[in-house]
Amino acid sequence: MKLSSLSNLLKEELSPKDFLSEFSKYHEDYEALTKVVGSSIDIIVIEDRKLQIGNYEITKLCTLFIEDKLSNSELSYIADAAQLCESISFSDECIEDVVAEFTDPEINGVFSKSRAQEIISNFT
Repeated sequence: MKLSSLSNLLKEELSPKDFLSEFSKYHEDYEALTKVVGSSIDIIVIEDRKLQIGNYEITKLCTLFIEDKLSNSELSYIADAAQLCESISFSDECIEDVVAEFTDPEINGVFSKSRAQEIISNFT
């Protein structure tokens, strides 16, 4: 996943369809391996820019998820990348905690649309 593409998606300079068409080559193996217990999953990130995730970006990701423009698995990949990537920072610890909710359904439970709506309400 290219950080520039994620940034453009969040700024609405790239459509979700175009983002996903580029993103799918990174996501396919990830989605398959999430179903294999104990598997090791590569997160591929092309750090071609810096990106800070704050209230706006969280709200945008939740909105895309609610609108079925991002699946749970796609949102999880983005969250994993955000947590691992040195070129991504978070505006505060609360934002970082929300990003963590997007991933690891075995630990956090499956992220739901009702939870996404609750997050949007808290950040707007």
